[in-house]
Amino acid sequence: MNHLARIATCVAAAAALLIAANADAARKAKDLLQYIPEDTPYVMAFTRPLPDEIMDKFEPAIDKTLSAYRQILRYKMSEQLVALSAEEGGAEKAEQLQAVVDELLALMSIQGIRDAGLGRDALFAAYGDGLIPVFRIALSNSAQFDAAIARIEAKASEKLPTATLQGQTFRYVDLDEMRVIIATINRDAVIALVPNVFTEERLARTLGLTKPRSSLAQSKTFRALNKEYGFTDHFTGFIDVERIAAAFISDPGGQNEEFLAMAKHGMTELSDQCKAEYMSLAGIAPRIVFGYTTVNSRYLDTGMVVELRDDIASGLATLPAAVPGLGPDLGGLFSFGMSLDPMAMRSFYEARLDVMEADPFECATLADLQNSTVKGRAALAQPVPPVVYSFRGFLANVTNIEGMDVTTQTPPSSIDASFLFAMENAEALVTMAAMLSPEIAALNLLPDGKAKILDLPQLAEIADQAFAALSSGGLSVSLGEGAEANAEAMLQAEVVKDKPFISVAFDAKRYYEFVGQAAMEGSDSEEGEEVPVALRAAIRDAVVSSGEMYDRMAFNVHFTDRGIEVNSRMTLAD
Repeated sequence: MNHLARIATCVAAAAALLIAANADAARKAKDLLQYIPEDTPYVMAFTRPLPDEIMDKFEPAIDKTLSAYRQILRYKMSEQLVALSAEEGGAEKAEQLQAVVDELLALMSIQGIRDAGLGRDALFAAYGDGLIPVFRIALSNSAQFDAAIARIEAKASEKLPTATLQGQTFRYVDLDEMRVIIATINRDAVIALVPNVFTEERLARTLGLTKPRSSLAQSKTFRALNKEYGFTDHFTGFIDVERIAAAFISDPGGQNEEFLAMAKHGMTELSDQCKAEYMSLAGIAPRIVFGYTTVNSRYLDTGMVVELRDDIASGLATLPAAVPGLGPDLGGLFSFGMSLDPMAMRSFYEARLDVMEADPFECATLADLQNSTVKGRAALAQPVPPVVYSFRGFLANVTNIEGMDVTTQTPPSSIDASFLFAMENAEALVTMAAMLSPEIAALNLLPDGKAKILDLPQLAEIADQAFAALSSGGLSVSLGEGAEANAEAMLQAEVVKDKPFISVAFDAKRYYEFVGQAAMEGSDSEEGEEVPVALRAAIRDAVVSSGEMYDRMAFNVHFTDRGIEVNSRMTLAD
């Protein structure tokens, strides 16, 4: 019971913090950022609350989602309670555990979160004090937060151990060589996972009792990041890959000494040559940045950039190709597409092999990577059909599906969809296909963009009508309602200036309903046990309610001179 109670208390505190990440605090960003070291290797900071008009939309759906998860967790815990009750003297222990579970589950609602001292507008950050993860959230009422944990302790009939540091008392849980710290400091809730050998001086820095000499509140890091990438101050973050790599490779006596000693890693024993080569690998993608780029009552835009070394970024930027219609949200149930110039990809790969051969890795632990150049040259020497180099990409837009059941692998009884295969000299590909299929030959498709009826038995089973159209740059096939016009429109769609590598968009509500229904009708557990209908329904409700916050979601991946950019738009439901 002792072990279960401690874990339950940690889970409660951590879950409450994370759930309220968007969570009345008229606190300023600097009040949060003053505790985050400027040289942190990673940070995710919500430094401005989302507008009330957005939270008014989110909270009802979040409440439904939390309610569904309460049902799921209640069912999962009921199995353990039954098993515990069957043990000798287990009935009393089960009753006590049930009380703890009930207290934990009471936190899993918007009101429960508020009653635990976590306001709607609380600022939040997850960051690294060195490699040590720290979570900090501005509380609306720290006494309520402490009271919530005390209630759980009371139901467990035991209290977490406490310690005092610089006059500040905090709770903790020891987990092997690590210690989970749960503290309320200066109106903030702080949770950190630290080595249990931390000195008081080191722990004081981690918890923010001793502020960093230079913090993100003092530096221009966030301002510069937001200006360069157009992030709002609602949410910004980064992962400094080079800084993390340096911590493992060349920080034997630095701020990560205790953590590295506990991890017993051997990177510090590498030769100087190996260290330099590992750092050069980290320099390929030195930093990942992310944040909100637009926040309003209609949609949220986010951006993420994997920053790349200049030569890598410029090489990748040549890979996307022209695919009509790829990029914009087409408004259907689901659309997905990609673009790729195979010859450009070959050239990029050859250039990488050239660099590795001209300046080979000498570190023994990188021998397999260096030897991959031989296999790479062999692969490039293999003959490739010319049609492969004609490929430019594809785009699929599904507007409606009826009768499909993923769980039973039942194909759709009806589908409205359009498909585009972009390639140079598409006519040659159709000519090849006509040699293998009399039905395709009978179409007599010409590269004039005009749709022709596609009379194939396989398609008749899922669509009332099917049409195909051909141009010099692509072949389109459209099924279902409006197929003729859609087949021609696919070929005539605009090629956007910033050609994406990958583009995905979907109707969020219908998508989550589809996934939820699949969960409802899914197979039994991996152990072969029957999953009760009530649990299936709870899983379905958790998924479906998650989709109620959004109308549509769209994602585009671009290769730019900055690196790999992933941009998304989440259109909010009315």
